[in-house]
Amino acid sequence: MLRQAGHEVVCMDFPVNGRTETDFNEFCEVQEFDLICFYSVFLSKKTDIEARNRIARKNARTRFLFLATEPSASPDDFLDASSIVIRGEPESRILGVVDAMQYGLSLTGIPGISYVEGVRNVHNSGQTLVEDIDSLPFPDRTMLDSSEYNNPKLSRLPFTTMLASRGCSFGCYYCVPNSLSFAREIEFKRENQTKTRKPPVRLRGAENVIEEFRQLAKAGYKSISFIDDQFIWGTERTIKICKGIADCGVDWSCLARADMLQVEEMVNAMGRAGCRYVDIGIESFNQDILDYIGKDCKVEMVYSAVANLKKAGIEPELNILLASCPLETADTIERTFQETIKLDVDYVLFSVCTPFPYTRFNEKARDEGWMIAPEYEAIDPIKESFVSYPHLPKEQLEKIICSLYRRYYFRPSYILKRLRKIQSTRDFLNKARAALTILR
Repeated sequence: MLRQAGHEVVCMDFPVNGRTETDFNEFCEVQEFDLICFYSVFLSKKTDIEARNRIARKNARTRFLFLATEPSASPDDFLDASSIVIRGEPESRILGVVDAMQYGLSLTGIPGISYVEGVRNVHNSGQTLVEDIDSLPFPDRTMLDSSEYNNPKLSRLPFTTMLASRGCSFGCYYCVPNSLSFAREIEFKRENQTKTRKPPVRLRGAENVIEEFRQLAKAGYKSISFIDDQFIWGTERTIKICKGIADCGVDWSCLARADMLQVEEMVNAMGRAGCRYVDIGIESFNQDILDYIGKDCKVEMVYSAVANLKKAGIEPELNILLASCPLETADTIERTFQETIKLDVDYVLFSVCTPFPYTRFNEKARDEGWMIAPEYEAIDPIKESFVSYPHLPKEQLEKIICSLYRRYYFRPSYILKRLRKIQSTRDFLNKARAALTILR
């Protein structure tokens, strides 16, 4: 959007491009940008604020915009005389904000932004949802070095991501959606003074999704991950998308609920269109636990979903959340593990359910004393636990999750199966790096 409006725009990704803190300090010395935008999430908050401060010390003329989940949730933490926060979805206001900054116009009439006026922080109210997401331009990926990005479960390069929708209507109490959906949800709940009601799901039209996908195929992309919180919104729409991209020769993946994978015709269409794996949030094979956490899904649907995917030649990835509520025990974890083994899938991600900020699980865990500290601190949930129950303490959970990874991924049958699927040296190295990350 900024490029189309005539601005010169550069996208910089220091970690992915192998640039160090020293490189960043050198950048601070020489940069001459008028405006620098940070897309800031919980885990990057401290780093992003420190980065802003270092840049500002070297060039007092530079202005800053903060976007995404953490600035939407805690705008005051990011504000100073040089910085503005756009809360929620940024596209509806970013051009107006940039024009105001460039030409010295008033910010008063722009909804859903925060800024400093004199000695006080101002938080403009007003609805900010993008109603017609088909009206937005496709992301300009020419600003990225595509060769540096990969997904170890999709072997063909170059790789990129897509969004075909925004938001999720389901009520899982632990859920952290993708950062764009989460930012719009945080702002919607604040504006509507609600803790439970979510913003309406917004779907791109099938034709719009197909057009972007085909453009990416024409540009040479070989694999794409749809990172919607939930990709399947209706059988008819999904089949239409699949028919429109089936001849592109691109491998792709998505996230989907088990109860949305019950229609064989639709799942087969996904397989014919190049879908290679589907990420499914299983969480547990105990129905009482699923009901407690608001999953709104029956355990038996997992088995039929996995069967449908396998028949269609699509690899399921199962996500298992341990200790999502006090109903979890060592026995329920073991049963979930044994059921997972029976399904015989290549990818299973075990993690301890984490009370991330701004979730209902966070509120519940704090109120009930399940958290190991008063406020959440950054941890790695595939090896650490931030919750601790009297019958299932933190130390036991961490031993259990370590054991589950060893027992699942070091089975000789599993290792042989994965070795047979290696397609290239690059594929082997990407998978090896992913495996080492998990095993560490």
